[in-house]
Amino acid sequence: MQSADDWPGRLLSTSRGQVFVRRFDGGIDGRAIDLESAPRPPMLFVHGLGGESLDWIDVAAALQDVVDCIGLDLPGFAHSPLPLDGDLSLDGMAAAVVEVARSANAPVHLVGNSLGGTIVVRVAAQHPELVASLTLVAPALPDLHPRLGSVQLLIGLTPLLGPAIVRTIINSDPEWMARRIYALCYGNPKAVSPQRHERELATLRQRAALDYSPRVYREALRATVMSYVDRSPRRMWQQAAAVGVPTLVISGGRDRLVKERVIARARRTFPDAEVVRFSAAGHLAHLEDPAGAAAAMRAFLSRRGLIRGMSGRRGTVVEVGPTTPRSTDPR
Repeated sequence: MQSADDWPGRLLSTSRGQVFVRRFDGGIDGRAIDLESAPRPPMLFVHGLGGESLDWIDVAAALQDVVDCIGLDLPGFAHSPLPLDGDLSLDGMAAAVVEVARSANAPVHLVGNSLGGTIVVRVAAQHPELVASLTLVAPALPDLHPRLGSVQLLIGLTPLLGPAIVRTIINSDPEWMARRIYALCYGNPKAVSPQRHERELATLRQRAALDYSPRVYREALRATVMSYVDRSPRRMWQQAAAVGVPTLVISGGRDRLVKERVIARARRTFPDAEVVRFSAAGHLAHLEDPAGAAAAMRAFLSRRGLIRGMSGRRGTVVEVGPTTPRSTDPR
């Protein structure tokens, strides 16, 4: 498992405030990401609700030979402060991703998990010039009949009790909270490595130390819910249909938050989509099986010719068991 020292970062100044950005090989100069020192195409990773850029570190380590791996902490999460305008809506978070993508000075291969998946769909639909491809890991796309695990999260939005409940949870014992996260988000909660557990505890302690964390969590949850009930011309499924780049959707066979029918609808809706199913994974395939997730992404990029000169196995990975990816043709 990689350490934070392998993926250094610093605050990047944007028009909306500072965003913490990581890069595997060279850091950030505070103004722009200089691709002259790293000619590989940029890949930008966006975490989900309660996550951080380090969630992607092991996937990024496996792909750094073919892409320039960039990760950000969304506004208010981990090392990123609150935005200057205080906007923590879906549009506000998408705007932060757009700022970082523009700093890459080339179209990015955009990757997002859960809420991060929703965010990157909006970015790809509204800023096609910034995006070369899309990879969605268990994207939180609208489902009016969500799983029980998703419904349980909604208590944090109740008008009177919600703020107190969220504050209590964020300030609760990190060991207890980590076990709750594993039970909800992992296909096999008992398979979490000691290293992964220590990183999760560090994230939880850092979150509890920030007095604005309860607000950030509730606003991010609200952004997810609002995307579910949005009926405007910018509703998420309509934006998904407008995405003009190849799209890879990674799902977990034991996902307790995103139903299989959402993944099936995503495959039907995105104009050029492929689906990889990790049968033993839950909501966080990139954390449970980073090597497998990276292999699926490498195959997708190579097969599509999205990165020239790539070597490695080709073929469409459609079902990944607990250990080794299997290549077949889903069609």
